[in-house]
Amino acid sequence: MDAEELLRRYRAGETDFQRANLAQITLTGADLVGIDLMQASLHRANLILSYLNQADLRGANLHQALLRGANLSQSSLKDAILREADCHAATMQGASLFGADLALADLSDTNLIETDLREADLSGANLTGACLRSANLRTERRGTPVNLRGAILAGVDLRGANLSGASLVRVNLQGANLEEANLREVDLREADLSGANLRGALLTDVNLFQANLAGADLSNSNLKGVDLQRANLQQAKLTGATLTEANLAGVMMQRAQMFQVRLNRANLSRANLQGADLRGASLIGANLARTDLTSANLTEANLTKAEISSAILLQTVLKETVMPDGSTRTSR
Repeated sequence: MDAEELLRRYRAGETDFQRANLAQITLTGADLVGIDLMQASLHRANLILSYLNQADLRGANLHQALLRGANLSQSSLKDAILREADCHAATMQGASLFGADLALADLSDTNLIETDLREADLSGANLTGACLRSANLRTERRGTPVNLRGAILAGVDLRGANLSGASLVRVNLQGANLEEANLREVDLREADLSGANLRGALLTDVNLFQANLAGADLSNSNLKGVDLQRANLQQAKLTGATLTEANLAGVMMQRAQMFQVRLNRANLSRANLQGADLRGASLIGANLARTDLTSANLTEANLTKAEISSAILLQTVLKETVMPDGSTRTSR
């Protein structure tokens, strides 16, 4: 079927084009709102700037298709093949991409707000500048986790997105917006989150082993019990964050902003906290064995029952600090 025949039949009111062979068809700027292309072959089709709102593309083959600037909002792309597709600046708001193959696809600057991306394969995809606010990427019980291995997520907007249970090992999220995102049980080992916004994010049981969080904003975030061993948190913003029982052994936190942070029973052994702002911090029962607190500010901090006997306290500010024995330090 060629483009002329398809458009003629569509304009006559026909919408059912299931399993049609439309490989390499050119439909640039075509108005195909609500069309049914379930399991159709659209391999290398040119759909640039086309209108495919509310289209049924379940199981369709869009391998290497051109979808730049196309409108696919509210469309169903469940189990569709979009491998190596060019979706730059496309609108997919509210679309279902459950189980879709988006490996190596160009999704840069794409609108993916409120999309369903559960079980999707996004390995190697370029999501630079994409907006995924309130998108659903969570892992269902007994379901397949969304695959983001090797994906480029620098500067992506994931505010309020649900990524619970996802694997983001070594993923580049530099400068990404993850404010209020659900990152419960997400694997972020060795991920690059430098400069990322994680304010108010849910980070319960997340794995941040050796992650790069330099300059990241984690203000008011919940990191209770999180594994941050050997992570880089230099100059990170942690004001008001909860790190109770977190593992921060060997962490680099030079000049980190930790005003009123909660670190009760946290493991900070051998951590580097040089110049860190820990004013008003709660470190009750924390392990600070061999922790470097050189020039750190612990004014009005609470160190009740904390282990600091081998900590480095060179030029550390301990004004009005509650010491491990319960006494209050009145001078520096």
